[in-house]
Amino acid sequence: MFKKRYPSLSFAENFLSGHINIGPITIFGENAMHWAVNIRIKRSYVCFRLPFPCFGKWWPLYFYVSPNATPNKALFWLWGKKKH
Repeated sequence: MFKKRYPSLSFAENFLSGHINIGPITIFGENAMHWAVNIRIKRSYVCFRLPFPCFGKWWPLYFYVSPNATPNKALFWLWGKKKH
């Protein structure tokens, strides 16, 4: 059942690298999204990163509200300690 898909990767990289959908909430694991959460509300998304290290290093936290869940069209953007 818990046979590693890729033997060279860690447990977290093998088994926690996908995503889970729970209604309007999507939780991304240890993958390119770096432990992120996207919450759909009406016609936009609230997106933020969970405070966990990913791939052995710490990545900056972010929070934004966007109509298409991407930072390109963000209405409000907060990255680390700086506000953009």
